[in-house]
Amino acid sequence: MKKGILIALLFTGINLPSGINLAYAADNVNSIKLKSKCVKQNPLAAGQTDPELLSIYQQVCDKNNAARKNDLLVQAALRMYELNQPVNALALAQQLKQQNVRGAGLTDVTFLAGIGIAKQALQDMRTNEMRFLSNDLTYPPAKELSDTIRMAMPVPETINTKAITDETIKTREARSVVKSTKRTTTAKPSRNNNIRTAPVKARQSTATKQPNSASISKTGTNPFESLK
Repeated sequence: MKKGILIALLFTGINLPSGINLAYAADNVNSIKLKSKCVKQNPLAAGQTDPELLSIYQQVCDKNNAARKNDLLVQAALRMYELNQPVNALALAQQLKQQNVRGAGLTDVTFLAGIGIAKQALQDMRTNEMRFLSNDLTYPPAKELSDTIRMAMPVPETINTKAITDETIKTREARSVVKSTKRTTTAKPSRNNNIRTAPVKARQSTATKQPNSASISKTGTNPFESLK
């Protein structure tokens, strides 16, 4: 088998990096083989061919990694999700939860695996079965999930914005109060001046007219003025 792979590499003209021999390249072509005991302890690893996933399981079965076993299994579940195996990823996540394993990584894997399963079912519903979600069964929980996801949207980045504290709010309120008082104080004198100046002009006009009318009445109403 290895000879055939070496011959194929030679005929295809693949240029390998310096320092890597053909024997090492042939060994990497073959997938990692797990021990039967390891597969028996981890049934979800059976039939897997992804080198990264098998490498994770190989570390899981290593006794030296006993303290990291749960973290490695979470990594294995995430890798299964990446390989479009949401059912296996969810099964492994549920297995860890039954063993009282908790953590943000496990929650993320459970969430992603659930979305993957729902997405596959929805694709089958639309493409193969040619139907929509039903109003009484499938649409209500889908809408509830959509609303919950909308409420859990990522927080926008606030790196360039200043943090709003109680002190900043108080200073802003104080500035607004000062501005409003300045506007009211400057507006009042102008109104009072308009009110006071109008009667003064009226009085002046009447005062100037009264002497003329008095003098006319004194000279024009006495009939014995010419006899004196």
